[in-house]
Amino acid sequence: MSLLVVFKGDVPREWRELGIEGVEVASAKNGVGDISGKFVVVVGDRELAERLGVAYFTEEEAAEFLTFLKSYVSSYRK
Repeated sequence: MSLLVVFKGDVPREWRELGIEGVEVASAKNGVGDISGKFVVVVGDRELAERLGVAYFTEEEAAEFLTFLKSYVSSYRK
């Protein structure tokens, strides 16, 4: 299963450059596409998350999660 993080606006550079296998990023401006079989989190658009029936992050929560992901992955890449 992969993780799809959907941003309301443009995808922040830090997320675009993350490069973690299984983590995808997208902008809702370009459409979400097929989400079946993916764990999806929408950032900054609670209404979209509710319409899709997926998880929601505030911008601050997404930034905290990004920090966690980077830390988690770096501990396995050593």
